[in-house]
Amino acid sequence: MDPKAEFHELACKNLDSMYSYAQVLTRNGSEADDLLQETLLRAFRAFGSFKRELSFKVWLFRIMKNGHIDRERRLRIRPVEEEWKGEEGLPKDLTKAVALYPVPLNPEEILLRRLTVEEVREAIRRLPPVWREVVQLREMEGLAYREIAEVIDKPIGTVMSRLYRGRNLLRSFLQDPLSERLKSRSIHGL
Repeated sequence: MDPKAEFHELACKNLDSMYSYAQVLTRNGSEADDLLQETLLRAFRAFGSFKRELSFKVWLFRIMKNGHIDRERRLRIRPVEEEWKGEEGLPKDLTKAVALYPVPLNPEEILLRRLTVEEVREAIRRLPPVWREVVQLREMEGLAYREIAEVIDKPIGTVMSRLYRGRNLLRSFLQDPLSERLKSRSIHGL
């Protein structure tokens, strides 16, 4: 297969996932568009070095993560992970506020509560950056722990810890979504 056509086919299959990840990293629509475009250009230029036995999606996410870090450095803004202080780089008051549950987030429980995907995505966007990224990659993109570790360039234990804490905070955000929706409707007169 022609390398250009192969790249185009693989990139198109992963475009939605890439855009979602770009939004998680940048938290801004236009910056996500720019990051996605830059990532595709970098990936196309480096496609000759892509090892076919590896996951193309993970390879793209890694390029995107590195591109995001480069963009942040160019703009003289600290990388997202450095914005937080405390345990694992998070504010001390937030790490104490997260209720620790023995059971991980249950996707069926979310479905039973009839949460829309957008409500879950919105809750994920509210997570601190270091947790938001791993929760997005695991829960929304379906990456394995090892793949996430490769994308964020951290040990698997760090991925597992961040995922555990992120899921717990996510659970607290989603704990009673019905009352939140009713509250917002009454405020807006709906």
